[in-house]
Amino acid sequence: MNWDQKIINYIHDKWGSEKEMRNLNEQYRYTPPYPTLHLKDFIPEGLPEALYEESITIPEKYWTTFTRADSYMEECKNLKHAPVARQLVSALHSPEFLEWLRKVCDVPHLLPDPYLVGAGYMKSYKGDSLKIHSDFNWNEECQTHRALSLILYFTPEWEEQWNGDLQFWDFDKQGKVVSYLPEMGNVVIWKYHKRGFHGHPNPIECPDDKFRVGFRLFYYIADSKHDWRDPPHKSLYWYDNDADQPYHLENEYGHGKLDDDK
Repeated sequence: MNWDQKIINYIHDKWGSEKEMRNLNEQYRYTPPYPTLHLKDFIPEGLPEALYEESITIPEKYWTTFTRADSYMEECKNLKHAPVARQLVSALHSPEFLEWLRKVCDVPHLLPDPYLVGAGYMKSYKGDSLKIHSDFNWNEECQTHRALSLILYFTPEWEEQWNGDLQFWDFDKQGKVVSYLPEMGNVVIWKYHKRGFHGHPNPIECPDDKFRVGFRLFYYIADSKHDWRDPPHKSLYWYDNDADQPYHLENEYGHGKLDDDK
């Protein structure tokens, strides 16, 4: 099934109007302890189930384990055997989704990460936990700063008494402010903050045949500046033989923007 366009259309139809985006922006900006958005049924019906089933079939060799600070989580960013996840990434890295995310979360110049550094599938089992921490702020592969985090959950019939809730703590790491259960099809999006402490610190107490599963995506901003010796310009079709330099004939196309150029 082609999920790419279905995801984009679903989000646009449900939350894509200017009114809905303003409402989401209000919710996002004023959710403590720092801007956070929690939405139920974020992706089309049938897709959470497809992602859940796919997470079971990916060969073990494509998974790695995260064990820092007595945490435990299995991670998979190699999507060679994950066609459903590849379509999810395609949709949530698309210009349409990035524009929606930019408006909802007030982040200009938002960029995805094609390398999925720290992102992809994640799974935890009975007894596992993710200790309270603040996220990495720099993506070495892309040379960009962290701006937003997105986690989509798709464990069927998760129950509150099993723990596994994503907890956001105060800026002094003293206690929980708010938490969200990893319920089927739900998403949590939040703004990067140096003191953005979060995790699911309580050991999971689900049955042996259950596991906590989701998919993470991180978004970035680049604050690099152009080289002053080579300022931004349109494509250069003309050449000044006397100056031995290519140049742009300003009046050929008027004073169009750089991104209009070919």
